[in-house]
Amino acid sequence: MPLRLVWPEIWDELRPLSARVMSGGGATWSANKRLLVRRHGYLEEAYFTFSFSPLREMSDGGRIAGVLSTYQETTQEVVRSRRLACQRELTAALTRLRTQRSVCIRAPSVLGDHPEDIPYSIVLLWGRYPSLSTPQLVATSGLGGRQATRRALAVFDRSDVLPEVVNETPLAGGRVVSGLPGWGSVLLAGGSSAPATAVAVALRNRTSAAPVGLLIVGASDLLALDQDYRDFVETIAGQISSGLMLTRAREAERTRAVSARRSSLRDALTGLPNRISFLRNLGRALLRSQRGSGRVAVLFIDLDGFKAVNDTLGHRAGDDLLCEVASRLRRSVRPADVVARFAGDEFAVLCEEIATMGAVETIASQVVEVLTLAGSHDRPTVAASVGVALSGPELLDPEELLNASDIAMYAAKRQGRGRYLLYEESMRS
Repeated sequence: MPLRLVWPEIWDELRPLSARVMSGGGATWSANKRLLVRRHGYLEEAYFTFSFSPLREMSDGGRIAGVLSTYQETTQEVVRSRRLACQRELTAALTRLRTQRSVCIRAPSVLGDHPEDIPYSIVLLWGRYPSLSTPQLVATSGLGGRQATRRALAVFDRSDVLPEVVNETPLAGGRVVSGLPGWGSVLLAGGSSAPATAVAVALRNRTSAAPVGLLIVGASDLLALDQDYRDFVETIAGQISSGLMLTRAREAERTRAVSARRSSLRDALTGLPNRISFLRNLGRALLRSQRGSGRVAVLFIDLDGFKAVNDTLGHRAGDDLLCEVASRLRRSVRPADVVARFAGDEFAVLCEEIATMGAVETIASQVVEVLTLAGSHDRPTVAASVGVALSGPELLDPEELLNASDIAMYAAKRQGRGRYLLYEESMRS
């Protein structure tokens, strides 16, 4: 039979090669040539390495009487090679990502570069509590814009397929989904109809049965959905799951690091900044003040009568009192001022942009007033001695400014407690 009748779907590809040989152009060949052939009842993507050689009639002066064409099919090798390339690219792309969302966005971007095996992909991600929420769309590839994506998700939602995939498939297992009503309206980016068959795989944490998300991959209509194809999709889902678990571990590590850093800069009892944090803020404030944003004031506060509270009512009552003092201090100073607890019953306040001496005296007076706690039948009287130091040419070092306010605080104690004093150089002696 004529070749154009045996394989009409590839005749347009082969005819020029045959014509070249018959016209005397010499032998020709092609390596891993993509041909769409119909041999199993559907148009199938296949690859061949083949040659076209002239057959000569030697008794007729070597006239070209025909063509010998030999074929070696390389479909399996070509498809396997490009799928491995996809997996390598996906691994490289997901290795250094920092968040789960970035993994779910980057993965479809890579898969979109391999439309032969992945005509489209959809990645869905659950929140913190999968059993109480539905997966949310994160990213897609291959679909014809937002409208096609919405239609695809609507079809899956009406079919109730996705809950079955999550609940029934084992770890890293996929489920073939086909014949969904209304799927014909879903289009690929090029405008053609999306493949009618897909493989849906739950993205899981290997240490738990709870799903992390969901991967839906369209199966090419030009390839048999055999075990190799399913294994390929499930391997991709495993790579994405691993990427999600790795970023989740990194996020947890960053959270722990931030928490540890915050704890190292905070007083555990009152939640106020501690001495280390206060000195850092003070150093930055002094630098800003040198650029013309006013002077910096430090108020050093020591409670009078706190030891008697501890001795008579116990340390729990003392802790409650310290928390109350912290709350009163925050309410009495300006919103931008920094209140810190150093240790025991020692507190400090950092005030920036102080234009006049009267401004800082007003703040110090309010602090003394709000920290004067009258005694009762079960609690001794508590007051506060406050030392105030203002930055200037001689006080531009954080430790020196803090030390000056500490000296002024002890001077206030010597003058009768329950008051504030401004630092003077004579106080050092």
